[in-house]
Amino acid sequence: MSDVGGDFRRQLPSMIGMAGMFVATIFLAMFIRPWYDKAGLQAFGEAGASQLRYIGLELIMIFIFTAAILMLAKYKKEWIIKYGIMGILFIALLYSSVPLAHQIMVDDSVTPFEYQSSNETEATYLTEIGMDQYLDSTRSNQSGALMNTIRLMQWGAEEPIWTTEIPHGEAFEFSDLVVVPGPDSVTINNAALIQTLSLRDGTLESTYECFEYDDDGNVLSIIPTGCELAAETEDAVYIIDGADRLHRYNTFDEYPNVMTKQATWQLPSQMEIVDHIEVELLSDEHLLVVTRDYAGVILLEETAGLVEGDDFYQPVTMLIEANSTAGFTSLDVGYSNVADVTMENSTEGEQLIVLGTNDGDVLAWSYAPLQSEVFAEESRVSINAFAKSIRDVRLPDIDATGYTELLITTDEDARLLYGASMTQRLIVDAPEGEDVVVAFGETPQDVEDETIHIYATVINSSYTTDSGVVDSSMFLVGGLVIEDIPTIIGILFSVLLMILLYVHSEWYVVNTVGILVGSGVIVMLGVSFVPTLIMVFMIAAAIYDAWAVYKSKHMLDLADTMMNLNLPILLVAPQDSDYTMRTERMTVHDANEADDDLVPQVAQERVVAKSNDAMLMGLGDVIFPGMLVLSTIQYVGGDNGLLMAMTTLVGSLIGYSILMYYVGKGQAQAGLPLLNGGAILGYVVGGLLTIGMAMFQFNISF
Repeated sequence: MSDVGGDFRRQLPSMIGMAGMFVATIFLAMFIRPWYDKAGLQAFGEAGASQLRYIGLELIMIFIFTAAILMLAKYKKEWIIKYGIMGILFIALLYSSVPLAHQIMVDDSVTPFEYQSSNETEATYLTEIGMDQYLDSTRSNQSGALMNTIRLMQWGAEEPIWTTEIPHGEAFEFSDLVVVPGPDSVTINNAALIQTLSLRDGTLESTYECFEYDDDGNVLSIIPTGCELAAETEDAVYIIDGADRLHRYNTFDEYPNVMTKQATWQLPSQMEIVDHIEVELLSDEHLLVVTRDYAGVILLEETAGLVEGDDFYQPVTMLIEANSTAGFTSLDVGYSNVADVTMENSTEGEQLIVLGTNDGDVLAWSYAPLQSEVFAEESRVSINAFAKSIRDVRLPDIDATGYTELLITTDEDARLLYGASMTQRLIVDAPEGEDVVVAFGETPQDVEDETIHIYATVINSSYTTDSGVVDSSMFLVGGLVIEDIPTIIGILFSVLLMILLYVHSEWYVVNTVGILVGSGVIVMLGVSFVPTLIMVFMIAAAIYDAWAVYKSKHMLDLADTMMNLNLPILLVAPQDSDYTMRTERMTVHDANEADDDLVPQVAQERVVAKSNDAMLMGLGDVIFPGMLVLSTIQYVGGDNGLLMAMTTLVGSLIGYSILMYYVGKGQAQAGLPLLNGGAILGYVVGGLLTIGMAMFQFNISF
């Protein structure tokens, strides 16, 4: 192979022009990505984005395509190749021209949401109940007796659903109320009295004392380390004490308000109940406990077995558990937003447990009490690094369809992820405050106007609720949007380009088609796979490219076939303004035997120089790095995703620069090893600067 002597000055304009088209193709893909995102146009569906077998399928299709082209060329069936590729190019053009026309012509801007009122309530906020209700309490001294007024409130309603007064007791005058909601009731404990109220009407169902008096009239706790929280089941009261132990006290229908000790278990060492975030009784057998660093579901057993060794108590049985070094911040239990049927038609009682963390992760468990596997991690809802921090998670049914959505309140805003596809449909600002709850609720006026209110409650010693109206104009466009005029314009533009490509295949026509085709393929595949799988795809393609160029050399034959048939699925960077492609017919093998003024042409998947008049780049060299850029924006998202995408792009440009160094010296190189390698390195650097090892955590399966 001849040496060009490293004449970089003459080739520099072509190199810069090629780099510009490289970047322009990827930026165009970024511009049309929202159309694909709204439409949910993943090639293998949402679940397929993290499944390795589909990457294998893509590689197999590349091998089959290459083999088919070479076989047809061998048997002189060039007309099949030519018109087959032209048809593929036309379809690929539609994948970019139609979305581009919609992005330019269709106004999908949304009306900004604004809070319209703010109301401070002089009461203690206790906990959320269901989708749109919550409990609060006020304390008063009535004739020398401390009383707690418990109210079940509904966002959007002025009056409480019910109000109940329960005694606070004199033994622990300054203690707070700790509530544990259950399916039909709520247990309230203040370290002295354990009281259970019906959630239906607020009826006081039972009262148990957490203390007793000795002979001298002194108050003694029935548990030396005190009653931190309690939950009542059908035949027992379960109490967790200050030493992180779980006690079962049997109760009896014939002896109301009497309980007797049955058994004691030790909680996991990480479950420090003094730092509990929320606790919920899922059923008579399952207690969900979320503390600052640890969350899990405890199996509520009736008896404790014998203990061996130095342990005093048998450990509780944990059915599912999770840790967070940053700390858990929020919890909700509700109907699963990825369920296949509506709530009314559900026969399995399936629920979803959703947790938010202080470093922006969302963790989800499915809860199906009627199935053999009661608890399981729900990877379809779990999200790593969704935001810098998550303050609240909720499972509302905003449109009353029977299907729930996922509402996540971050450190800055509240975002509604719609349905099983988890498409982001609504973003509203959220007020400042460490402890905040964001929920939806309907007022009578909402029903009349077909609107809904959003409520953001900031919890301190009292609580303040900001509210505002949400209507359809505030929602981001979701689903496939195809309007007549943009679609027609996109199709006609693609037809025009194909005609020009056929009758006048000059370099500017080729570049226009190449940039549009490349951007369409980039975004289509980029949104279809998570970054980890894209990197697997890139590594496999780079290995194949190197083998096909250096070892088997069949990539050179493929390039010859394409160029001889005048099928320029590439980008062209001329060095002179009077350059024309239409008179060029030099093949790769011809270039290998040319004089020192010629730079060898390389195959479709490599950066090439066709002659001393222009530099050529196969679309594959743009598509693979571009896929990783788009996948990063799609699946990492937010500011972190954008930063990582830009470091990925910079990394690929560094790889391109190294490639140009070798091409300028006349040394033919397989392009993908350097381009893909640079892009992957840029992704890793960006990930280390932002989300750390979460950059690889996308629940990959086979």
